[in-house]
Formats: sequence, C-alpha cells, structure tokens
Amino acid sequence: MAFGILAIIMGLLFEAIRTTDMTIAHVSSKTRFERKMETLRYLLRNETLSAYLNQNDPLTLFMGFPNRTHGRDTDTLLFTTLAQTRLSQGAPISHLEGLEYILFKDPASRLFTLVHEQNTNLLSYGVQAVLPERLLTRIWSFRIRYFDGMLWTDRWNSVQTHSLPLLVRFDIVVLNAKKEKERFFEEVQIPEAMVGQVQGGGNQIPEGSGSTGN
Repeated sequence: MAFGILAIIMGLLFEAIRTTDMTIAHVSSKTRFERKMETLRYLLRNETLSAYLNQNDPLTLFMGFPNRTHGRDTDTLLFTTLAQTRLSQGAPISHLEGLEYILFKDPASRLFTLVHEQNTNLLSYGVQAVLPERLLTRIWSFRIRYFDGMLWTDRWNSVQTHSLPLLVRFDIVVLNAKKEKERFFEEVQIPEAMVGQVQGGGNQIPEGSGSTGN
C-alpha cells in the first residue's frame, strides 16, 4: 500500500512538473514573440517619422505600392529618410538614406518574410550600398495605407502628389507558434517639417476621421 501511495504521489508530481514546464515554455515563447513585434513596430514608427521629401531633389521620394499574392495583401514601401547618423568622421550629421520594406515568399510555405533594405548611399547603385535585413518571418499579410488629409488610399506616389502622406498605417497579420493568426498595427503621423518644400493640398485631418484607419 505504501508503494502504491508513493507511485500515485510521484505520478501527480511528475504531471505537475510537466505542466509547469509547458506553461513556462508557452509564456517564454509568447514573450519572445511579443518582444519581436514591439521591436518591429518601434522600427516602423521611427523610420517612417524620419521620411523626407524635397521637391527639388530627385533622389528623395515616397512610393507605396499595393500588391496581392494568394489573395492577401503583400504591400511594398520605398522612401527616403533624413538619417541622424554619420557614415564617416568628416560626414555631416544628417544624410539621406533610401529604405524599402518588401516581402519575400517562403518557398516551403505560403507565408512571407518582411525584409528591410537600407541604401546608405543614394549616389551609388552598387550592391555594396544596400544593406538587407530580415525583420520578421511567418507573415500572412502586410498592408500599408496612406491618409492625404481627406481620404485613405492603398497607394502613394510622391512624384504625382509632390507631398508626403499625413498618416501611414501598417497592418500586419502573423502566424504564431500555434499557427493562429495575430494582427498588429502601427499608425504614424509624419511631421510636415519633413517636407523640404510646401505641400500641396489640405494639411488638416478632418475631425473624427482617419484615427483608426477603417
């Protein structure tokens, strides 16, 4: 009887330890995932805030392209930023950089990887000036929308509008470790000071519109 009771106690103890380990692993995985998403949202916000356009400089632009793959949004964004860094000791504090967010399909699945390409020298078109970086994997869809002061649109072309959007909204759907879809969004208001020349069109956001992107 004593051995039987001991076996029951050991069985319950083993199950409790296994459940605890599974819980810790789940929380740790969720924490890593959420930390990765917070890092991505921080990067999207800070780089979009530094978007820069000068109508007299053809090297500066802001181009957003809507794309659809397998019936899902796989948008692309290419824009110029006024970076607050030095590439060399004698370089000015600020210099222009070209940034691009683009999705690459995972050949082993129907998911995508978000890649961040940074061109640190806009006067050079060699591959040595482009620094690609993988930001996030297991992406189901990636949608970008732009607010011009009156309407939301899925496309932006600074060559035609001669301006930056007032708001940019990123909507990202990712598959987690359980293959469940999780949606994240980040909405950024671009300062008007980042436009080198006076913007055309309205500069005010109508009251009650645009804050949710719906």
